[in-house]
Amino acid sequence: MAYHSQRRLVSGLLLFALLGYSAVSIAATGTFKKSIAVNANAIVEVSNLQGNVIVRGADVDKVTIRARIEVDKRLAKTSPQKAAKLIGAIRRSPPVETIENRIVIGELKKHTHQRYATISYDIQVPSKATVKVHSVSGDVRVSGVSGTVDATSDKGEVSVAETTSDQVPDRS
Repeated sequence: MAYHSQRRLVSGLLLFALLGYSAVSIAATGTFKKSIAVNANAIVEVSNLQGNVIVRGADVDKVTIRARIEVDKRLAKTSPQKAAKLIGAIRRSPPVETIENRIVIGELKKHTHQRYATISYDIQVPSKATVKVHSVSGDVRVSGVSGTVDATSDKGEVSVAETTSDQVPDRS
């Protein structure tokens, strides 16, 4: 009889631990999507502190930004409420600015956001757009863009493919 009680207790604790871990994992990530109408010769600038950046050119008349936000696991574990609040703040006010036909992506305004959030971007742009991407810590991939491409990463790989641009990625 004691064996069954211990087994139920261990099973219950294991289930609790798994559910608790899932709750923290869920609280530590979020997404946002934003589409902005532009003309074919748009200028798209991405400056990302942490996270990968993928830019794909297509026959479209808008820039579509899909982003995945990840909050530092320590913050998510010690304060899931703060992690959820941080994700909510970024989702409500994504780091995207439009200046006429120029889209600036990635400048997190608050120090707290920069310190605890990683944002990875998947961005679709008009194929004739001018694209400038810099990631401090993350990979950069650009494809299908015939406009000027300037792609750099301080601590990540850079890949530029299927482009007709004369620009060569800076692998510094």
